[in-house]
Amino acid sequence: MNKRVNSYNYNPLQRFIDKNIRKKLNRIPCFSSLVEDKIKWDALMLLILILFCICILMFTITILTLLNDELILERQFYPPQPYHGFPPNVTDYVPSGTTIYHVTKEFGEASMGGLGQIVTALAKAQAESDSKLDVNVIIPRYSFLSDLHRIVSFAQLSIQVRDENNNWKDVIFTVGRFFWKFTDNPNVLSKNPSKTRKIGVYLIGPSKNFKPLNLAYKKVLNNLEIYSTPSKLPQEWKDLYFCKAAAELITFLNSSPESSLFDRVDPRGVDIVHLHGATNALVLDFIKQFYIEENYNGKGKGKGKGKSNKVSNSKDEILSSYPPPSIVYTLHDYQEEQYYSNKIININKFLDLTNRKDLIKYVHGRRFYPSALAIDNSEVATFVSASMAREMVEESLEFEAKELIIPSILNRATTGHWIGITNGVDFNTFNPFNDSKLLEFNSNFPRNIDNFDDELLYAELIEESSQELVINAKSNARKHLIKEELLNQKDFNRVLLLYVGRFQYNKGLEFFSHAAEIIAKYDAKFIIMGQQNNYPLKYLYQIQSKYPENILIISDLELQSKWGILFRAAADLQFVPSLTESFGLVAAEGLLFGSSIISTGVGGLSEFLINKSSKYMTEGYNSYLFKLVNNKDKDYNIHNSNERYQLVQQSIEGLKAVLTMALEDYIRLKNNLQEKEIFIRNLIKDALKLSWNRKDGPLNQYTKAYSLAMSNEQKNLKVNVLY
Repeated sequence: MNKRVNSYNYNPLQRFIDKNIRKKLNRIPCFSSLVEDKIKWDALMLLILILFCICILMFTITILTLLNDELILERQFYPPQPYHGFPPNVTDYVPSGTTIYHVTKEFGEASMGGLGQIVTALAKAQAESDSKLDVNVIIPRYSFLSDLHRIVSFAQLSIQVRDENNNWKDVIFTVGRFFWKFTDNPNVLSKNPSKTRKIGVYLIGPSKNFKPLNLAYKKVLNNLEIYSTPSKLPQEWKDLYFCKAAAELITFLNSSPESSLFDRVDPRGVDIVHLHGATNALVLDFIKQFYIEENYNGKGKGKGKGKSNKVSNSKDEILSSYPPPSIVYTLHDYQEEQYYSNKIININKFLDLTNRKDLIKYVHGRRFYPSALAIDNSEVATFVSASMAREMVEESLEFEAKELIIPSILNRATTGHWIGITNGVDFNTFNPFNDSKLLEFNSNFPRNIDNFDDELLYAELIEESSQELVINAKSNARKHLIKEELLNQKDFNRVLLLYVGRFQYNKGLEFFSHAAEIIAKYDAKFIIMGQQNNYPLKYLYQIQSKYPENILIISDLELQSKWGILFRAAADLQFVPSLTESFGLVAAEGLLFGSSIISTGVGGLSEFLINKSSKYMTEGYNSYLFKLVNNKDKDYNIHNSNERYQLVQQSIEGLKAVLTMALEDYIRLKNNLQEKEIFIRNLIKDALKLSWNRKDGPLNQYTKAYSLAMSNEQKNLKVNVLY
């Protein structure tokens, strides 16, 4: 017995078992002899060790699960309800001089994608309008903007951020300002001289006294780096810093109309704050908290801003002399924005979460999801597609993680404060009529779109036409690309299919290999022009190596910037096989450049694309649409890659059919140039119907949203919520 104990002298677990378990087991006669057998005793030891390890493993997995940031949602079904749109009594009237402040990460030259293009176009359309709106923008002070604009110092402000000891510290930052000038030309077909307009742009600079926020927005060399961040500065800190600093600037602008310390402070203060995208959603909560602090808690922050420290004691006095700005929140991307979140530990660094039970419903795991907060608490929440805003409410549109925002959307829809406003197209961003490069190479489109004589076209020989023709401009663009050796001589007579956009899965890049097969079969040319994203570039080069004569990949940004507009002008067809699309700006621009659209027609694309439903149709269409199988019931988002792949495979035959039809149509049109000219002109006319300032268009709709937000009923609602 002693010998056996000594042999396990260095095993604590064994000593415990010998002293406690084995002694009791030996009292059982039938078992006593069994445990004396060393082999069976070792087997028992092994079993106990295995059970012990399993317990430790399960405990570890449980702890890791609790600490994991992975979003886990229970799938919900939401019964459809009526979509009301604007309440019937809402008009597009707002007082002259109404001040609007767009809060965004992208604007003007600091635009990386569709968000920047849309916000820039909206702000321009508002500044161009006759409603005399005072349009302003608040963005980060990206360092490269100093090389493009004369930025003047506007104010020095401060916010409070917790330091490493969890104490609140005043973080000082400067606000710069410049006036972004542009030429007013809402009618691109007009030869009337343009007016110069300007938009006030306020720039939130890095902190002057708090590390690592002092690194924010520095060393940003161009628009492609606006979302990059130094290694020492967490991205979430940078986002939250901008939100709180922008809210502080808005509070200052709204509460200091009498100040004469700076060049200009609008005496109206701030009427509308228009927040764009989920990364800016928390601006709303910071504004609300600052408003409570300054008016209800009696803090009167001042901070050397020229503010009065007088505290209003009555709700009526506050409403009459110091009303909060009305807030409009626009959701731009229903596939991505609901996923945007911040760790609670990071939120707590900028926002006092004490007694904030109202925020608990936006927390999942250890992360805070702010998009629903902005939908719930803005005066008006909007989406960039009218048809999809309706579909979210009436047809329970399927998309991943919809449980994060759909309850908020349905709640706002019941009162008429969830509004779909389809985007417009800024024809000056990519303009085929007066772009300088197109003018240089005689490839600009003629302006005679509305006053073209179809009968005269058929009465004359096409080569001797007395009217300027679009087909000649497109032909000249193609000739110059051949001269620059960007296309080859055979490409002059080929049908050109163009893709413009990011190389990412939800843009439908898994269709490209199948499209290339049809392109090669008809000896056409597929030009793939865009920026690398989550779809591997090597897959595209594999397609190119298989069909080298028929595929051209342009991923170099400098090359795109220099020659991209000529490729747009030369193209016959635009390829937009998106799996999801809120609006489809690229498709609208394709129509403007006289290209038919090959597309899925999903989302907002359905609002302006008209399908050629039969090969016998000769007019009245602008696109060739193929159906995404089960797209009403399934989600194609990248997060569900296996299911998405299966559905893409089922949609391939539809793609091949419509692409074949389109190529055969364009091959036929090569032999009937009069018909081709008229067809192209009709495509351009369809695009021109999408202007921002069209009748009852997005400019009018956003003005109605502002009017609704500024109504007395909404102001009183806000104060009651804050009290």
